[in-house]
Amino acid sequence: MVRLTVKALIDRFVERSTSANALLEQNKSWPFSVEKRFNENWRKAQAHTGMMNYSTTSAVFEILTFAHNGKGENVHKIFADAKKCSCGKWVNYHIPCSHAIKFCGLRGIEPKTYVSKYYITKYYKRTYNATFTLVRDEIYWPPVACSLVANTEYLRTSTNQCTRRRKNEMDIAPARMSRKCSICKEMGHTKARCPRRNPL
Repeated sequence: MVRLTVKALIDRFVERSTSANALLEQNKSWPFSVEKRFNENWRKAQAHTGMMNYSTTSAVFEILTFAHNGKGENVHKIFADAKKCSCGKWVNYHIPCSHAIKFCGLRGIEPKTYVSKYYITKYYKRTYNATFTLVRDEIYWPPVACSLVANTEYLRTSTNQCTRRRKNEMDIAPARMSRKCSICKEMGHTKARCPRRNPL
């Protein structure tokens, strides 16, 4: 299990590192997932409308979203200096949301400058540029100075817990309820427990 876990982890790092090398050769600024999210936010921003500019020094804007299929038509507030939006997506993903991109368009700012620098391809490559130590066979593992001792306080005992609650129909198994007596032809018991059976 340890060997399979380590192999899956190394395979993931090798795959991502190879992808990062390909992105660097193509001069891509971001990985595909980051670029896809940014382009989707940019597309949504085209339907938004600028409402009000509260302050030119603090860059606080209100953006109105377009109503579509019963959704939207909400007013979101942009705090450009703090890189925050009332929708919360800018802070969570560190990528400008559609409202922030609309603000950038109104102010003539390149929205890509607001994308976190850690999404840049060289940082993506650095994340998966690690080396791993191979897992040797168990016979070569160093001895451990400690030993595992079971806590007897939490061990389950073999004794059955007695209860004084009287059983009813809910405690009878469904398979037992479907049994049919061969003597009285009634359901719920067999001929061994039939009340009409003549005792020997």
